[in-house]
Amino acid sequence: MQENSIDGILVQRFYGQFEDESFLQLLQQIRTAAENYGRAFAVEYDIGGVSSADFSDVVPNLLDDYANHIAPLMNSPAYLHHEGRPVLEIWGLGINQDQLSAADCATIFHALRSANPNPYVVLGVQWDWAFYRTDQRIDYFNVFTQADVIQPWAVGAYDDIPSYEQKYRDNFVPDKALADQLGLKYAPSILAGSSSRNRDKGTTFGDRYNGTFYEAQLKHQLDMKPFFVFGSMFDEFPESTQVIATLTNSEVPRQDPGFFGIDDGMDHNYYLQLAGRYAVQYHQLF
Repeated sequence: MQENSIDGILVQRFYGQFEDESFLQLLQQIRTAAENYGRAFAVEYDIGGVSSADFSDVVPNLLDDYANHIAPLMNSPAYLHHEGRPVLEIWGLGINQDQLSAADCATIFHALRSANPNPYVVLGVQWDWAFYRTDQRIDYFNVFTQADVIQPWAVGAYDDIPSYEQKYRDNFVPDKALADQLGLKYAPSILAGSSSRNRDKGTTFGDRYNGTFYEAQLKHQLDMKPFFVFGSMFDEFPESTQVIATLTNSEVPRQDPGFFGIDDGMDHNYYLQLAGRYAVQYHQLF
């Protein structure tokens, strides 16, 4: 990250895996590395798997983990703060509406928002979050508007340049204007590509279009000037969204189930380098 001008990382902390000691060790390693290399980090609670059918212990478990494992990390000079408050993302509110009710989403949000230390809250939501205000999902939308930052999730919303350009024009630009109107910071997510091959043994490998797909999204961030840009993801190989150095397709095993690499003929580090070049340009806007 330092070599490629990447500012830092949001670390996914999955609900249901709080007792995993190896992950607690990883958090400490991330803290040490961020401090040593001048990068920023913050924690992202992923509650995508939380259900209203089994909700009684959810908030106590979250608050216990926050107080005992996350809050101590916030003392690090590398932990990301804004306006004097430590940044915390809550990802997954309203994404599985059949699973987690709006009332329970609100309970999670308010419990963490009022925790000590009081966090600056980023909400990771579905890409079409703005439509929630006009239909039966209005109660979810009312939770979204209480956040500090709204971060629409891009994976699955588009998969090539034409579909991205349409979403950018018809959704993301007006959504940014809506966020501004509501007093919300807007922080879009972008992706280099994706594939079901690694995780689900899918039959399609996907296409990164030799970096042009990722670059089209990066260019538009310079036009939009959002609060920050979330690159999804740094190292998520199961969904093949990673930008970390990866072998090319011709260099990885292709037998069943095979593996999805990056475009042939490209530098293994190309996507990190590309993101870093645009990160430098992005900073020059402010």
